[in-house]
Amino acid sequence: MTSPPARRISPFLGPKLRHLDVEVGKAIPRVVATADDEAIHDLRVAIRRLRTLLRLARPAYGRFHADAVRLAYTAVFKATGELRDEEVLDETLDAVAVPEPSFVAWRALRTARERRLRRAAIARVRGGELAKARQLLRALVTLPALPKRDKNLGKFAKKCVERARRNVDRLRDVPTEDVVGLHDLRIAYKELRYAAELLAPALPIDLAALAEPAARFQKRLGEIHDADVAIATVSRARALEPATRAELLARLEALRAKRVAKYVAEMAPTAAEESGVEEHAADEASADEALSQPSVMQ
Repeated sequence: MTSPPARRISPFLGPKLRHLDVEVGKAIPRVVATADDEAIHDLRVAIRRLRTLLRLARPAYGRFHADAVRLAYTAVFKATGELRDEEVLDETLDAVAVPEPSFVAWRALRTARERRLRRAAIARVRGGELAKARQLLRALVTLPALPKRDKNLGKFAKKCVERARRNVDRLRDVPTEDVVGLHDLRIAYKELRYAAELLAPALPIDLAALAEPAARFQKRLGEIHDADVAIATVSRARALEPATRAELLARLEALRAKRVAKYVAEMAPTAAEESGVEEHAADEASADEALSQPSVMQ
């Protein structure tokens, strides 16, 4: 009895990319309507997931064509980036606000900047940039993949997630005082999360399960990153009175310390679990080695 043929990459990636394109399409009218506070965030998440899968799909579609489609989405993604950063900064400042005139005036300037960025982002969406990107994507998934590129899906998915996990492992011990290092670790967790989520149907259970902790640590590191961005922004704000700036920075440092403590507390059980798994594996290896040795009682 012959075994069924192995699943290939392109029959899996095509429908998945089309589904992500539908999510982008759903977010567009919400962004244009301007009344939905989460619209920009949801659009960026949909584009980010789509860009991640396109990067992973290079072996199937070829780097040149996959990256051409990614680049078309990147323009709008970058255009909405500053706007989203301003939205997050506003939320962070709400947590440390002080009733002081220079702070109120400075925040009014930030609000005006956010409105300008929002108008510019909406103009780009209305201008058809996303429509062109979506057209390129449909062309990409409509054409068949070269047979020599249409590799085994299971091996492809496992390789993608294991590579993302190695990137996390390489950065995981970065000190919490290292702002840039924590930012890089957050990105690595994000890539691991999306790879495990998007490729889950083709993954072994243990690799698919990496999505949940990756999402959790991505969130915790994102909260720390938001505080770091606010600290840097307030430090550069010349419109703030020196005493007000000092008060805000003290509050932001306290907020960061609280978020770091939450992150470290959640990391500890994970590290202990992984250590236990490694010790168990080492014990099993030692037992196997002992069983393989010839008995002295023979």
